[in-house]
Amino acid sequence: MKRKENIYQRFQSYVKNKDTAVMAFIENTLAKTQAMFVYEGLPDTVPAEELERLLQTEGNAFFAEVNGDLYALQGAAGGEPDPYNRPTIYTVANPALKLNKSYKIGVDGVFIKNDTNGNSLLPIIGKFAVLYTDGIISLNTASILTRITMLISASDDKTKQSADEFLKKILDGDFSVIGENAFFKGVNMQTAATSNTQYITQLVELVQYYKANMLNELGLNANYNMKRERLNTGEVAMNVDVLLPYVDNMLHERQKALKQVNEMFGTEITVRLGSSWYLEHENYESLVTGVEVVTEEERENDPTNEDTDTDQPAPTEEQQQTEETEQNDHEQQEEPEQTEQTEEGNEQEQQEQSETEEQTEQQEQDEDHPADEDEDTEEHRKKKGGKK
Repeated sequence: MKRKENIYQRFQSYVKNKDTAVMAFIENTLAKTQAMFVYEGLPDTVPAEELERLLQTEGNAFFAEVNGDLYALQGAAGGEPDPYNRPTIYTVANPALKLNKSYKIGVDGVFIKNDTNGNSLLPIIGKFAVLYTDGIISLNTASILTRITMLISASDDKTKQSADEFLKKILDGDFSVIGENAFFKGVNMQTAATSNTQYITQLVELVQYYKANMLNELGLNANYNMKRERLNTGEVAMNVDVLLPYVDNMLHERQKALKQVNEMFGTEITVRLGSSWYLEHENYESLVTGVEVVTEEERENDPTNEDTDTDQPAPTEEQQQTEETEQNDHEQQEEPEQTEQTEEGNEQEQQEQSETEEQTEQQEQDEDHPADEDEDTEEHRKKKGGKK
């Protein structure tokens, strides 16, 4: 194992050496984007990782048969352009296959591009690699400066030596005693500014923004919102719409080219999104299909929609008169039935009211003349006795 000093200096170059840091960032990002697409049915002579490496770093590749086997070759596109200024010749120089040949695109093989413009991912990744490296260097410098809580200046060598011994003992964890009064007279202390902590926070947010913005360009939903509070659903999903277009473009170019490869060479190669890109696409599809979108044409053809009445032409005078006549006839037919029901209801109410009045009168008579009943009873008894 190497000495610690050498290990520190070696890995320190990934922070302070810009070229080393940028290359490490690019290689790490390309390793992640290898999981962007999943291939099925590729022949053994075309490894999926090598095909993606060509497309993502070179921007294009060429499918052709060499000695009876199918290969994805690296070369340069050129020749006389077609009416749309597209290349027609693809030149390949491959020492391992002892191949140096110019192929006619669409006839001898299939030209596959990383995106519609035939660009690689290096412009995107490289740009953010430079920004990210500068931010990391600034953050590293700011974090080192936080160690300096005070500055000590000495007026002579003896005072400086005493100050060095004092700081050394404090650094070693020992208590130190100052024996001379001249130390206080010859030493001046200056406290560093306290705004360095806020500066570090701003650098952390900047570095996080660079990294998240690059991942968004590559189709991954990375949050760059450094709020100290919780994030609501709108803030988390606000950038979903910008994630998929570029990834969908790359997928479309691969599917289109592989369809031509299958027709030309009799293969059955397919490609789809993989890893987090597949999940992001599925979440977006479920969100879109879960919301029913009604077009203007469907709204006009819907007979149950009341809003479509406003789009119909205004009725003529004859139609209005006909509708009014039918409405009046309908009302006249309903009137006799309502009248009969009303008369029956009134008769029933009158009958109930008269019965109630008779009962009330009878009760009042009974209450007012209880003695008459007794007299009538005695007279009736006497008459019966006389007859006997």
